[in-house]
Amino acid sequence: MRLILLVAFVAVVVVAITALLGTLLAVGRTATGKDEEIMPAKFRRITYVLLVVLLFGVTSGWLGAA
Repeated sequence: MRLILLVAFVAVVVVAITALLGTLLAVGRTATGKDEEIMPAKFRRITYVLLVVLLFGVTSGWLGAA
């Protein structure tokens, strides 16, 4: 029984370390450089406003299935 608990504990520690290293690598990769903006700011604002209109239209029933 102790051997099974020891193996389970080691497995949990390995999974936790793997998740921690994956998170650190992902954060480090995004902090090194910022991607160039593909879309101009004007179009980003327009798409954001359209997204908000779509959100309110679907939740109020004005858009979408009847």
